[in-house]
Amino acid sequence: MNEHVTLTVPALQAYVLVIRTALGGLALVNDLDVDTLEDLRQAADEACDYLMHQGAPACSLRLDAWSEGGKLRVTLQAELDGQGSGSSAEEMELSKAVLETLIPEVTLRTRADGLVERVELAVPKALA
Repeated sequence: MNEHVTLTVPALQAYVLVIRTALGGLALVNDLDVDTLEDLRQAADEACDYLMHQGAPACSLRLDAWSEGGKLRVTLQAELDGQGSGSSAEEMELSKAVLETLIPEVTLRTRADGLVERVELAVPKALA
């Protein structure tokens, strides 16, 4: 897959299922194995939950995915409404540690106010 896929949904728990379903299709197109798909779905659940439950309400969630360098790269981003106090360093490290048990590459991107606005994930694609 050389295409860039983007999906935006309301930041509501019911719509996280839409993101999980989209990831299933992306896994199929990118020849990911079943275990990697399940880890990616669980990581997406964790990331979406974290993005929606910070110091400012999330309006929408955006999934971006593309293939690069033998990896499927997935970004989950929240459109946050207003300013917040941000997550504590301990909360961010704990969330990142949970995600890293599932996905080899995890990056959390924060705004100036300390809120995490984007979670970046990368999983290796199957070798042909």
